[in-house]
Amino acid sequence: MHAKYLKSGFLAVGFLAACLLAGAVPVAAAAAGGEGDRPVPPNQGFLFDKDAYAIPVSQGETFGSQAFSKLSLRLYGGYGRISAGDINDGSDGYYELIKLYESLGIGTTTGGYNPVHGGYGFGGDIIYQLSPKIGLGVGVGYLRHSANSLMTWTGEGDITLTATPTLSALPVRLAVFISQPIGNKLDLTADAGATFFAGLKFDGTQRIETDIDDWMEMSVSGSRSSLSANLGFQGSLGLEYKLSPKMGFFVEAVGRYAKLKNFASVTARSEDSGSAVETTVGKLYLAEYSFDEGAYSIFTVEETPPVDDPPDVTFREPKIDLSGFSLQAGFRIRL
Repeated sequence: MHAKYLKSGFLAVGFLAACLLAGAVPVAAAAAGGEGDRPVPPNQGFLFDKDAYAIPVSQGETFGSQAFSKLSLRLYGGYGRISAGDINDGSDGYYELIKLYESLGIGTTTGGYNPVHGGYGFGGDIIYQLSPKIGLGVGVGYLRHSANSLMTWTGEGDITLTATPTLSALPVRLAVFISQPIGNKLDLTADAGATFFAGLKFDGTQRIETDIDDWMEMSVSGSRSSLSANLGFQGSLGLEYKLSPKMGFFVEAVGRYAKLKNFASVTARSEDSGSAVETTVGKLYLAEYSFDEGAYSIFTVEETPPVDDPPDVTFREPKIDLSGFSLQAGFRIRL
């Protein structure tokens, strides 16, 4: 195996292999809605059903082109799901390794790796109406996606493996908001624009424990706020129901493309029950191993670019993939 593995991972593979069976196997180890608003007439007759209350409507009470609200505020929150493909491929390496031992008839496992996909997000947008149906808005939000995993291997002893990868960011976006009335109080809404994922952060932690109180903890952490490296796109489609001339309730489905570059630098840390602590600052790579018995991939942090040697391992830089979708709801307040 690569000599530097675990500054990011190799020490743990050796530790895990020794725990499993010494010498047993030679495996290396929406969107806007107000733009379609009907402007508020200059009298209180708008607040009532004019047919029901027999309130006469003069020609001067019809909706005027200058009466719509120029500014509005959207507040929203909801559930989201991201791809996080390479993040999961690098975070599940020890789980794949233990499963490989099990496939070779060495012990049995319960539990497994739980990929990080689901999470939550919330935020707000301020929209300036260019016309009753079209607006230009800016907004900021927060999203966080995390998952906890637990696996137990039982053989001549017990080994427990836990992991928690977490991705978070502060999306800042500029978008065009469109609304189209489809009923007396209902608008079809849509928006599309660019999103800058400020404060992008990845934290991954793992812990291996044995039934004889031996343990090893590993973590990797990276963050970035570069505009060029953290740029993505998103759009939405939804419905807004107008509770009043000044407030509406909306639901929307949001799609996002944000396959972001690798971090320029991350920090890896490992500590074990023997009080050995090691910290490495370098670049994050995904090491992919393949051999006759199977394959697995795992994160490694290297100070210099690694070489694909021996031939059964390849290295590549991972993508930080926040692409996915969200289902969210909120209120729009016309100012």
